[in-house]
Amino acid sequence: MPAPGRGCGLHTCLMLLCVVAGSRQLSITEFAVPSTVEAGNNVELQCRHSDAERVDYVKWWWTPLYAASEDQNRVLLYQRLTGHAAEIARKNVESKDNDTIVLMNLKSYDSGVYECEVSNVAEVRRHQELIVFSNGTGIELNVSKIEDGPDEDDAEEVLVLCEVHDATPLPKLSISVDDIEIDNITQYVTGGDNGVYDVFANLTLDSDDIDEGVTIRCELAYENTNVSQSYTSEITYTSGTALSTTETPEDTTSSEVASELKNNNGVSYGSRWVLFAASLVLTILNNLL
Repeated sequence: MPAPGRGCGLHTCLMLLCVVAGSRQLSITEFAVPSTVEAGNNVELQCRHSDAERVDYVKWWWTPLYAASEDQNRVLLYQRLTGHAAEIARKNVESKDNDTIVLMNLKSYDSGVYECEVSNVAEVRRHQELIVFSNGTGIELNVSKIEDGPDEDDAEEVLVLCEVHDATPLPKLSISVDDIEIDNITQYVTGGDNGVYDVFANLTLDSDDIDEGVTIRCELAYENTNVSQSYTSEITYTSGTALSTTETPEDTTSSEVASELKNNNGVSYGSRWVLFAASLVLTILNNLL
């Protein structure tokens, strides 16, 4: 800093003017990163900047959402240094004009924060979180009659089972009968690696409470409210017949089904079939109580 009452030297003043001018003129004029994208799709990320002054470099960074805490560092995806060709640092990334990049065939692990950095004397950044969502292998809905439990009536009971595998991000299921959502369903979630989950829900109803031809529907939504997409699978109920339907997306991503099931508190319930048996036992106990 110049001494009080004295002006700055010519060289120092020129440097300060350059810094001020650069900081005023350099800006990111157009930045576009979607907040959500369905798995399997491609998406463009745009970062256009003012060209009033020469830009030293433009970089795209990615901070993964589902990496372990010690690995949640920024990852360089793209850079263009003045006088050099653009460089791509990841296989599923392509570059276009104006420092636009394209993420190809998105998977759950591509979720995270994407940041554009532009620099000359000054430096500017913009960032946005992108969530990749998927209903995995699709919704499987099964409806069947089972023996009457120890309740007050002799009516047969109807067991509704709904399951989804490899969904992302954290999913939640709901079951409705003729557009009336049922509150007392039993639901279990397992998984979480790379943000991929399996979720199971079941419901037991008295057959006398279900009319022929009613619609039984299972809906998949997400705990992350930024993901507004939902998926449904439904069955028209016919007494005396076991019914099953599976909604399968065009692009499915296969992965190993977890051998251990856990509820939201992390308690193991064994294989998926053991889970269903446990659910039936819980239903019977609830009726006894």
